[in-house]
Amino acid sequence: MSSSGLKLAIRYALPPCRLGFCGPHDDPNRQTLYKFVSGGNVSPSKVRGVLERFEAMHPYLSLIASCNRISDSFDERVVRALWVGNKLLEAVNADDLKELILTDFVKPALLSKEEAKKRASMVVEGMVPHHSFHVFVLGSITGRVDLGGALKELCRIGWGEVIEVRDSKLKVKSKLLIMDGKMRLGKEVEREMKWDASLAPDIAEGDWVSFHWGRICDRLDKDEASSLEHYTLRTFNALSK
Repeated sequence: MSSSGLKLAIRYALPPCRLGFCGPHDDPNRQTLYKFVSGGNVSPSKVRGVLERFEAMHPYLSLIASCNRISDSFDERVVRALWVGNKLLEAVNADDLKELILTDFVKPALLSKEEAKKRASMVVEGMVPHHSFHVFVLGSITGRVDLGGALKELCRIGWGEVIEVRDSKLKVKSKLLIMDGKMRLGKEVEREMKWDASLAPDIAEGDWVSFHWGRICDRLDKDEASSLEHYTLRTFNALSK
């Protein structure tokens, strides 16, 4: 079992999990994820079991993998498709997304059948299972956070260029989300993000990075940063139809 996809999933999923918004509620499971991604001696199968408890992430990964005939839902390509975006998303259509909402997300403590039908009706052609879809179209399915207003900016996967490196923070130049009737990206601003070098090592000035809930997730190459912007804008464009 490859650990690269598991580690990538943890880097993006751990920030909201620590806030109690998704995934296991208990600290021991969160510590299992942190220990594994920071190089500790933890069984990959144990980590996989914890990650499968993330109510939204794992069904999305399973859908992407299935539509691309990839056997492992934590294949690194699949994980990157969800959080950053790549060509694997193109194999998933609007009907697949609707079916996911009406089946995998209809459970106790998640969505009722009526609520799932309401949210599935918002899916239109062009939408794909990118994290931006979950933030801006579907919204929280656990009810642990209301993704309204400014919280959308925190929950979406952001990206930017590092302009200053500090001990536990990075100063990043990135585009802000504008919500004044039509969602779009605004001008670049400088922002500080929390950074744990155990999770995302080897980051230097001039690198491109992704972030989630104010925490650095990963170092991106320019193509990955472009893909993240492309699929985020694709969600915005689909919403405006």
